[in-house]
Amino acid sequence: MMSILAGGAVALAGRLYAGMDNKLAAAILFSFALYMVCLFGLDLFTGKIGFLTDRTRPVLWYGQIFLGNFIGAAGVSLLCLAADPGIQEIASGMIDAKLDIPLWSLFARGMLCGFLMYIAVVSWKKTGSPLGIFLCIPMFILSGFEHSIADMSYMVMGLRFDFLGALLVIALGNAAGSILLHFLKNGIMKPTDR
Repeated sequence: MMSILAGGAVALAGRLYAGMDNKLAAAILFSFALYMVCLFGLDLFTGKIGFLTDRTRPVLWYGQIFLGNFIGAAGVSLLCLAADPGIQEIASGMIDAKLDIPLWSLFARGMLCGFLMYIAVVSWKKTGSPLGIFLCIPMFILSGFEHSIADMSYMVMGLRFDFLGALLVIALGNAAGSILLHFLKNGIMKPTDR
């Protein structure tokens, strides 16, 4: 349930982003999703996967989170589509643009998003302040990096399931970036620096 709710929160933010012309304001407001996830302790794949190497959870747990995020994102996206059928054309156009990007580039964009998601979550855990969230989320959006759960919502709103393969590449990139940054943080820095 916690992963379904997290996916739904991201889909609400995705609907907002897709429907706004002012992309700077939309990117800032998109931060709502991760803020809700952190505030309520929800399970978001891109916020949890960086801690995989801590081995506090079985690997399958992260797959369950991803599936729950998909269910939540799909459910809210379909509600958004029912509320405003015009969003389908916008979301489909967003998917067209993403499909024009080579898979290696989508993976790299996913990794870079993974870095920023990890920083945002660690910032919240260390300080309890949303500042890291409200800096990192607009940064990844305005940089054109890819967030797999947000892309789930665009895929469903646009009814573009031909994007599923690319979505999995992005999710692997999100995971690789977040796990790599966690490893570097814990492997290079002295314990007193963490």
